[in-house]
Amino acid sequence: MKKVLRYIPLLLIVLFAQSCIKTTVVPNDAPVTGSWVLTETKQTTGNGWYYFNSGLEAGVFDFYNDGAAQYDDGHTVMTGNWSLRTISSGYYDEYGNYYSDLHDSFEIHIYDSYTHSSADLYFDDVRFTGNKIIATNYYGGVISKYVFARY
Repeated sequence: MKKVLRYIPLLLIVLFAQSCIKTTVVPNDAPVTGSWVLTETKQTTGNGWYYFNSGLEAGVFDFYNDGAAQYDDGHTVMTGNWSLRTISSGYYDEYGNYYSDLHDSFEIHIYDSYTHSSADLYFDDVRFTGNKIIATNYYGGVISKYVFARY
């Protein structure tokens, strides 16, 4: 019996350590998989929305089931990865309203080693509506909204 008791703290440590590991799950049926084009980019500081050019409007984003990503604008092909996570934090939605609860965040990291072009996009909130991805980010007092449409 004493031998069994010696192993209980070790077992508890192993179980605790496994519960602290954060993983990104990319389900095979994730709504983001497929080909997308960036159709709208807007920003606001609270005084109305205005359009801006992100430099990514001319290409096609391909998001694959395994978390791989590719962007091709006909001149440059950038490859990398994407991830979708459910998190609990504060965020602004597509209308500029603030919330603090469980929601999905979305990241895209792509790079071309030949031209040294890259794009690292982090979105605090993402919503999937049929054939659209609506993603927002808040940074430095500015809310940015990106709208992707299926290609």
